[in-house]
Amino acid sequence: FSCSYVEFAKQWYQRRVREINRSMAKAYEEILRMGKNREMGCYFRVSFYGERFNELDRQTMIYKEKPFTKLPEISHRLQKLYGEQFGPDFEFISDSKRIELDLLDPYRAYVQVTYVEPYFEPWERKYRKSPFEMTYNVDRFCYFTPFTRSGTAHGGVAEQFKRRTVLRTECTFPYVKSRLNVVSVEETVMTPIEVATEDMRMKNEQFTSILESGTTDLKMLQMLIQGAIGTTVNQGPLEIITQFFGKNAKTPDVVDDKYFRYKNRLRYQCKLFLANIKRGLDENRNLIGAFQEDYQREMEYNLARFRESVAPYIFNEEAQREIMSSGNLINKSFSDADNSLGRVHSIDYSEVK
Repeated sequence: FSCSYVEFAKQWYQRRVREINRSMAKAYEEILRMGKNREMGCYFRVSFYGERFNELDRQTMIYKEKPFTKLPEISHRLQKLYGEQFGPDFEFISDSKRIELDLLDPYRAYVQVTYVEPYFEPWERKYRKSPFEMTYNVDRFCYFTPFTRSGTAHGGVAEQFKRRTVLRTECTFPYVKSRLNVVSVEETVMTPIEVATEDMRMKNEQFTSILESGTTDLKMLQMLIQGAIGTTVNQGPLEIITQFFGKNAKTPDVVDDKYFRYKNRLRYQCKLFLANIKRGLDENRNLIGAFQEDYQREMEYNLARFRESVAPYIFNEEAQREIMSSGNLINKSFSDADNSLGRVHSIDYSEVK
């Protein structure tokens, strides 16, 4: 009897090991198939207020959700969950503003939900390149709250401040639990020039991620180019440059080394932005068909005009003369083309392979 039992147990464990190995092989094959298109989870900050939550009162947690989860989805789920539990005594807070505890009713239940992203120091971003590395072994998350000195949330680029809040969890994600307690909170106020520098850095990262992906996504590339130098949408970068480098540029109350350091960083990011647009147009020319030649010429013309507009603010005199000279050549070639600038060229993305 003992021999037959041992043989049975041995066969059972062998079958289980084979099943586990097959499952692992299938999972790795799926990872290889998805490659760089692999999508990771999303993260949200959920704060609880009110004595009705007992030990959760005034606690903040980071929730990890499945990929592509939107803020309204998790908000609706939590509203339904706690609305059924507390009834009319439950209130949902939809924005990320600071909570004044003295203004809350202690006998009601409040939940605040905010979308957050993994936070890394600049030196960390150099070593975390792939989407997997950006979402693995992370314990710090951040979100931004815009504000102005006038009290409104949004204003001009020279008046826009942001409060960056960095949250640290008790353990790192991924974890056996889908939510972890926040153990520390760090807040930093970003000045307008810091906000502008960060915005330009993020625009450059978008170009870099597409151009250096190995297989360029033509649709995404054209959307980025259109968003950067389209005739009606390039006011963002242009306004940033004129507001911080123009003749009427506003200076902060305190002009110190930090301000000049960020001003140099912003100038560098603006130059890099122009270089990335040029790289994007060169790559686009190699990928498009004859039916999009008019679009290519128009975007090259828009880039030339954009460079001429910002050259006096971020380039030296020699570079300005070179830009003006190349701009005149593009101007002439564009005017000689069959289609003039007054004609609107739109992209039909359905024709893009």
